[in-house]
Amino acid sequence: MRSMIDVLSIVASLAALVFAVYQFYLFATTKAETGVYDAHSNTYHLWLAIAAAVIAVVCGLAFFVRRVNKEEEIHITQ
Repeated sequence: MRSMIDVLSIVASLAALVFAVYQFYLFATTKAETGVYDAHSNTYHLWLAIAAAVIAVVCGLAFFVRRVNKEEEIHITQ
């Protein structure tokens, strides 16, 4: 069960990362109705990119934090 949660957190992190990159790409390249770049017309994509990046970081941290104590401790006397 633990490895399934690890795989799920990796997949969710990668999916959120891909979505964040795509939304940032849309924010950076989308033009307004006038055909001129306008940063205020597509801030929705920027907010989606920020939210997806936060989700990717949280899922990545969840994966790495769960793996810290996975090995059993080896005592120095053994």
